Amino acid sequence: MPLNLYTSNRMEVLVAALGDTLCRPLTSALQSEMIVLQSRGMQRWLSMELASRFGVWANGHYPFPNAMVTGLFECMQLDQPDSSSFSKEVMTWKIIRLLGEMTELEVFRPLQTYLADDRNGLKCFQLAGKIADTFDQYTLFRSDLLSGWEAMEDSGAGEWQAVLWRKLVDEASGKHRGSLKDEFCRKIRSRQGHVARFPERIALFGISSLPGFYLEMLSAVSEIVDVNLFILSPTKEYWGDIVSRRRVAGMPAAEKALHTEGNPLLASLGTIGRDFSGMVLELNDDAVVEEELYVDPGEDSLLHLVQSDMLNLADTGSDGVRRKVDAADRSVHIHSCHSPLREIEVLHDNLLFMLDELPGLKPRDILVMLTDVEAYSSYISTVFGRSGEGVPALPYTIADRTFLNEGEIASSMLKLLDIEGSRMTAPQLFDLLSTPPVSRRFNLEESGLETIREWIEETNIRWGINESDREARDLPAYRENSWRAGLDRLLLGCAMPESGELFAGILPCEDMEGGAVELLGILAGFIDSIERLAIRIRSARTLEEWQEFFLAMLNEFIKADEESERELAAIHGVVNTISDFGPKSRFTGEVQPAVMLSWLRMNLEQEEHGLGFMTGAITFCSMLPMRSIPFRVIAMLGMNDGAFPRQDRSPGFDFIAREPRRGDRSKRSEDRYLFLETLLSARDRLYLSYVGQSVRDNSEIPPSVLISELLDAIERGFLFSGNERAEKRLVVRHRLQAFNAAYFTKGSPLFSYSRENFQALAGFASAGSSSVPFIDEPIEALSEEHKTVSLDRLIRFYDNPAAFFLSERLGIRFGGSIKPLEEREPFSVGGLDGYYMKQELLDEELQGGNPERLLPIFRARGLLPPARHGEMVFRKMVDEVKAFGGVVRQKTGGGAPLAPLNAELQLGTFRLTGSLERLSTSCRMQVRCASMKPRDQIRSWIEHLVLNVVAPEGYPHESVLVMQDKAKRYRSVQDAPLLLERVLDYFWEGQRDPLPFFPGASLAWAGKYGEDDAIRFEAADTAWSAGYLSSGEGADPAIQRCFGSEPPFTDRFRTIADELLLPMLASGEKA
Repeated sequence: MPLNLYTSNRMEVLVAALGDTLCRPLTSALQSEMIVLQSRGMQRWLSMELASRFGVWANGHYPFPNAMVTGLFECMQLDQPDSSSFSKEVMTWKIIRLLGEMTELEVFRPLQTYLADDRNGLKCFQLAGKIADTFDQYTLFRSDLLSGWEAMEDSGAGEWQAVLWRKLVDEASGKHRGSLKDEFCRKIRSRQGHVARFPERIALFGISSLPGFYLEMLSAVSEIVDVNLFILSPTKEYWGDIVSRRRVAGMPAAEKALHTEGNPLLASLGTIGRDFSGMVLELNDDAVVEEELYVDPGEDSLLHLVQSDMLNLADTGSDGVRRKVDAADRSVHIHSCHSPLREIEVLHDNLLFMLDELPGLKPRDILVMLTDVEAYSSYISTVFGRSGEGVPALPYTIADRTFLNEGEIASSMLKLLDIEGSRMTAPQLFDLLSTPPVSRRFNLEESGLETIREWIEETNIRWGINESDREARDLPAYRENSWRAGLDRLLLGCAMPESGELFAGILPCEDMEGGAVELLGILAGFIDSIERLAIRIRSARTLEEWQEFFLAMLNEFIKADEESERELAAIHGVVNTISDFGPKSRFTGEVQPAVMLSWLRMNLEQEEHGLGFMTGAITFCSMLPMRSIPFRVIAMLGMNDGAFPRQDRSPGFDFIAREPRRGDRSKRSEDRYLFLETLLSARDRLYLSYVGQSVRDNSEIPPSVLISELLDAIERGFLFSGNERAEKRLVVRHRLQAFNAAYFTKGSPLFSYSRENFQALAGFASAGSSSVPFIDEPIEALSEEHKTVSLDRLIRFYDNPAAFFLSERLGIRFGGSIKPLEEREPFSVGGLDGYYMKQELLDEELQGGNPERLLPIFRARGLLPPARHGEMVFRKMVDEVKAFGGVVRQKTGGGAPLAPLNAELQLGTFRLTGSLERLSTSCRMQVRCASMKPRDQIRSWIEHLVLNVVAPEGYPHESVLVMQDKAKRYRSVQDAPLLLERVLDYFWEGQRDPLPFFPGASLAWAGKYGEDDAIRFEAADTAWSAGYLSSGEGADPAIQRCFGSEPPFTDRFRTIADELLLPMLASGEKA
């Protein structure tokens, strides 16, 4: 019987034709319909279409082409290649073994140099994988080459391949699929097969192309089975002799007359489909019966005009006459953005517009194809996962993701395997412990993780299990900043009371409550397990032992929940295949960790979730699984130059790449044809997007050559109003920021539905104008009980009144992002750690103690660099502190120390409480190992006022502020109660609206008292604005939020600064 070929430019028509063939019932109701497809996305769509057509659709069997071939071999009772020695996996391990046995032979000299320095076996594994994949392709595309090798007909350039292939064939218990295909076709034609074993009917639906291998088998089996091919074809005309303009230009004159460009898009994009169509029709005249079911898409839009030209093989514009396009046509969109995130944001706005513009459009009618799903997935979740006021949430699903990238268990497993050879840093192990599967296994809640993170920071854990771990890396064997050092401190903190002293060389961690013991036990158990894993994972093992190791590791570290049980089962399935490779490949050697980790990662990258296709929402997926499926709106994102179409990268020894033939696979040609099929499959809108502008300098970046070719074809054949060029009309160049004013300006071609971005734009506009207040009127006053104020709270308010107002009254806090955990031990002392150490040394020095005693304590805390360098750094700090201590004594007069003073003051309607320390018979002292800041002076002044109100007889009425760069003395103040009450009055005002008081700018203004206002403004502006090494007070996020970016130097600002700070300046003098 003949092979039936149905061709159409509309997949819906092909479904109807398939439905007609399925209406003829099979002889048995229990027999399934075999429909061969190229993707699970197509399976989902076709099943839904058939169910819609028939009301009920079931018992469909949907193999891919390889599975179909295997099934046909089974029907003929031939050896099975997928379970034989010729599967890619088994061939890989065989080749690893054979290369080890044969590499020294002269014929393998080309490989000897590459494998010479392969210490961990990874190069050999990767090369073997490439060779196995190439041999597998030979069985499909070059079975004649393999037959020649088997007959000892070697090619000189590939002699080592021939020797290796013959060795594989000699060891094999069965035949490879190229040989099986020949045997299959021979037995079919000699009627040696049992027809009853074969399916009654085979349909191949929506497959873009097939190698000649499959076509030969289908042609043969069509003699005993009803075979129907349903092929999406872009044109109803014969297009076997059309070639691209570039190829025509490079031909000799005699050949040019034999070829035509025809339709330029078909000529440049359609190579794969053209060759496949020719190969089908060339089987033989009697073997193929073709039924053409083409539908003209019409001429009502630019998209349909382009499709119609392809259907009719028209070369519109070749005669100089271009067809007019409606001025309102929006059927083809091309968007140039600055980044993948902006691509998603722009897409979101445009989809909202289409859903509003196109009657009856539903989310299920929209397909978004991505060149790299993983590069976009987080942005999709961010943008489509939120909805704003007046903007509906768009339902979406991300399909075609692998377990490695989507699955939490696969991700956790690979993080465990990354332990091999790693430094086991604090962020690495905490990140591992934080993954849900590991947290579940160790019974950790979110609150427990937060506590563990605080412990890591508190104990300065940076990297390494212990000193032995570091010694194994040829580093000094020091324990500080290791996991064991941190655990020792935490465990001792649970066992001993707080003392601040060392016990057996360990400094107990403070604030370890009784409830922390169980959590600490979990952390210690986790580190014990990690230490064992780090030791075990370094060893080479046989394949069977690696399988046992991976399964044991999963059991020890991973626990699935209801949602991830399927993923865990799939990973177990992947791991359980390992033990099969040894017996089938005769590989009995040990495998290095690097090889097995590479194998596992590769397999988890290939294992797909298989979820997310056509769920009634917008479908995001990679380019392949939904190809040729019709949607009303199809978007293609990531159409960047170099990213799509992909480049063909074959190994240098690949004879297919060296001597290509018609029907060979080519990633670049396949991607081009996929783009052509997408043009055919879009019904109302084709949306293309690419990163076309640099984030750094806004320079243009060219798009994919496919977009350029589409624009060229449209420019050549179609005319826009005003004779506008196609690129200018169709390409929309977007702004870097989604809140750019162009998106919210009437008459602009850019638009946005985002209220959030509009508010951000309004916020920036108001931030640039001091006339726009943060709040329209003061908020409700606090109750009278809040007039009892602590001294600490009062000082904290004047550090930054704007931040205090936002946090205490509105609950808005800035700077709350979590600081990344450190992964390197300190090699110098600076920042806050350096400041606190110096301050502690200074306290010890001023109290008459010995600063040297703090060396082991600082080292136990993990604050100092390791080994001798840490001692040198410590000695230098001690010398600096002792010198500064001498300065402090000289400035403060060295009076006898006095007991702290407790203050409880009634000042008008306020009650102020607090305490004053660092008191002596000569002064109240405030000392910091840092340079003097305006905040230091204001804090000292407020405490000085309190001192002058509460100081009893025998206590000083002067304060001395000593910093490393300068010192200041405040004299006795007679009207301290009045001044302190004023300080409290402004504090109370600042509880209702932001107080325009800024320590730096306000002090700079007051400091120029008596000068012209212009000079005073200039001084304040210098403190407000950014300088060469400082950001300026105006850059503070809380101040910007309350006052904008322009200096708010209003009358109120000036009045407050003068009233609060002029008395301070009058009282102060250089010490």
